[in-house]
Amino acid sequence: MKPSLLFGLLTFLVLSPVTARAEEAKPVDRIALAQSIKGLIGQRDKMRGITWYKHAAVPKYDNTNTFYLYFGITDDQILTPLRLKITYSSDSWLFVQSVWGKSDGKKIDLPQVSGTIMGWERDNSGGKIWEWSDAPVDTDTEIAAVRQISISKETIVRFEGRQYYGDRTLTAAQLLALRETIAAYQLILAKTWQ
Repeated sequence: MKPSLLFGLLTFLVLSPVTARAEEAKPVDRIALAQSIKGLIGQRDKMRGITWYKHAAVPKYDNTNTFYLYFGITDDQILTPLRLKITYSSDSWLFVQSVWGKSDGKKIDLPQVSGTIMGWERDNSGGKIWEWSDAPVDTDTEIAAVRQISISKETIVRFEGRQYYGDRTLTAAQLLALRETIAAYQLILAKTWQ
């Protein structure tokens, strides 16, 4: 498929409602479909029996500022909910407690880790720190928030720490990766992600 045709299809799928219902769709080999979608790379977890798919533009390691969606398909071809991974990286700790954003000027609450003792996870090495949240995007509010971000012209994410905060503006490449991951997920679902 030509890149311009693929981009057109992905844009249509993200921005347009798809009327096909899952029960009307023919059975699909989800793993083969995910592998055939350009721009996605899979990472197999043999022990858990799942392959995780993320956009090729996502950094290999999570010790950088990241904001991306990913999903998994089990060996039994069960599709996981989309997940949102957000990473704050710097040379100074924020001890992130929450994150929110402004998408084209509109305040958006973002899905994030909750219910754990420490909340966000943290690591460091070589004078660099990174703090991250990895959460499913499965409520109507969370899905609407991520969709809004994916089609925005500008989204700024605020990482609220114990005493300080840090802002990061999502890049055009990050926004495109969100749109393309949503489109791929919808192809596998055979319906609109909602």
